[in-house]
Amino acid sequence: MGALLDAVRLGGTGADHPDHTLGSGATVIQSAIAVTVSAVRLFPMVVSVLPLMRTPTTKRRELFFAAHLTAVTLWVECHRFLPQVPRERRIAFVNGLGFGLVSVCLTANTVGYFLAANLTQTLGAAILLLTPLSFLFSTARNSREVADGVALALGVLLYPLAAKMNSGLDILVSGLVAGTIAYGVHWWREVRA
Repeated sequence: MGALLDAVRLGGTGADHPDHTLGSGATVIQSAIAVTVSAVRLFPMVVSVLPLMRTPTTKRRELFFAAHLTAVTLWVECHRFLPQVPRERRIAFVNGLGFGLVSVCLTANTVGYFLAANLTQTLGAAILLLTPLSFLFSTARNSREVADGVALALGVLLYPLAAKMNSGLDILVSGLVAGTIAYGVHWWREVRA
């Protein structure tokens, strides 16, 4: 189940999936490290969503499925919708939303896999843009504080400069610099207030 959810969560790229790293000649240890690093990036999202669902009587086993369904889209939508859902119904809401998202992803990945060979290069490139654009728009829609907007705008503006480094770390560098500056703006505004 976890491998299936990880494959879906990774957008079907399989870059961090053990079958693909093993098939490329990597060792089992290298594959385990790749999957672990991929999973670690989702940990902060899980940590921020689970407290929104817990009640004083919630058992850990009730949160297990929801934790494994947590990815970027679910995380964004939980922060948007959970405040309006009664606390005792939040686990069911997240499980339903998460299962729905996984179902859509599985269907889209299956259809995309069979259509990929028949698409034109332009259409294939356009479809590849859907995931980053979806993340960008959902993040912009849910930006509530000035620091969120500053981080997003600077990240987009700094990315072309970071890409010129040709290091493969362009998104990490632009995000780290933009996030640090945004945190500084947030801190400065808090001190002034």
